[in-house]
Parts: sequence; C-alpha cells; structure tokens
Amino acid sequence: MNDLVLHCGANKVEIGDLGKIPLPKETRTYKPVSHFDLVNNTAEMADMFLIPQGYELEGQSLALGREGKHMFFKLNYKNGSEDTGLTIGGRNSYDKSTTIGIAVGMRVFICDNLAFSGDQVTYLRKHTGNVYDDLEVILMRTMKNADTEFKRMDVESKKMKEISLTNNEAYENLGVLFGNGILTSRQLPVAFKEWKKPMHDVFKDKNMWSFYNACTEALKSSPPKDILTRHVKLHKTLIASA
Repeated sequence: MNDLVLHCGANKVEIGDLGKIPLPKETRTYKPVSHFDLVNNTAEMADMFLIPQGYELEGQSLALGREGKHMFFKLNYKNGSEDTGLTIGGRNSYDKSTTIGIAVGMRVFICDNLAFSGDQVTYLRKHTGNVYDDLEVILMRTMKNADTEFKRMDVESKKMKEISLTNNEAYENLGVLFGNGILTSRQLPVAFKEWKKPMHDVFKDKNMWSFYNACTEALKSSPPKDILTRHVKLHKTLIASA
C-alpha cells in the first residue's frame, strides 16, 4: 500500500530530487534550510542514536507540494516488533508558510498509518539566524529521547485498544475532529468508511485504536506542510478523551 496518498498536486520523490529545487535567497531576517539538509541531518542523527539501541532503518518516504516549496519526510525504523515501528517525521518550507517541524512517531506496519504525539519532541523552528546550530541541538535531543517516546506511544496504543467505542461515540469524535480542522471535509468520509468497514481485519474491533487508525488513514491525503501538525493534533485530541 502507498504510504503517502498525495493531495493537492503533491508528489512523492526520492532524496536526490530534493537538491534540484532552488533554495530561496537568504535575507537579514530569513535563513532557509534546504530540504535535503534537513532530511540528511535528521537521518544521520537518528542513525547515531537509534541503531545502537537495536533499531534498523527500513526506508524513507518524501513528499513535495507547491512546486517543491513544501516538503514532508518520514524515516522508518524497525525494532523487532511485528506490528509497529518507530518513525521520525519532519516538514520544511521554502515560502515562509510553515516552520521547521520534527517529531517522533509510531508506524503501523499493516497499513503504513502514522501516529505522532509530539508531546516533548516536536520542534517548530523559524528560519532565522543560527537555525542550523539550533537544529543540531534539537535533533540530538529528539533522537536521544526517541526510544522513550516510542515506548510511551506503544503503551498509549495498548490503552486505546482497551477503550470500547460505540458508533455514536465515533460519530461525535469525527465531528470534533472536523470542527477543529484536524480532518477536512474530504477526509471525513474516508475516516467514516474506515470506521464502518475497515480495510484490515485487525481494526474491526470497535475501540479507540481502530478509530484512531481510521482517522490516520484519512490523514494520508493531507498536504505535505500539514501532515505532521494534523497527526500531532489528532493524537493529543484522542488521548485527551481516552
């Protein structure tokens, strides 16, 4: 299954394609960070901390939107689990529309759905001044805490599996997610369909975890600049109601 259902003219690319996109000019108040540098530096820092802890890089996915001005990436790591793995996700922009973002998440293997909590490791940084130095520090801190964050999310996923959810409760949650701009009008029916008739048998149980994955399936069509933010908001909203 395609792990990035691209939306609004976005396209999936390879790492080499990132360097072909012209970097915006630097000004006194704006210092752009190249898409390539962000992905490459994140991968190097992640490998430094995660591989010694038993994680293995499985692959990466990259998406571009707005003619290359918006970028989202994810680095996928396996750690021996048959069901889930650790994912490092990030975003960047060349048009000053969004800050740089980095977060640790969980990847559900069967459907390539993502879960980003970002409670302690999401970092949103403006493209100013000594942004590269600051990113190095925050990347180090993020990767140092990645295993702990992943294990916490694993505990939360198990907790969600124990919370039964009726259809009416699911419908109410869908309304909350739509009202708060987490799911769009196009994504709402996708989440509804996945809740009513999931593609994978593992999500047939009517619980919060199945509902969560119905929503993350819908979020795959988010524009690259919004993927990380919407996933984090989804996680915080559903955990708060759990």
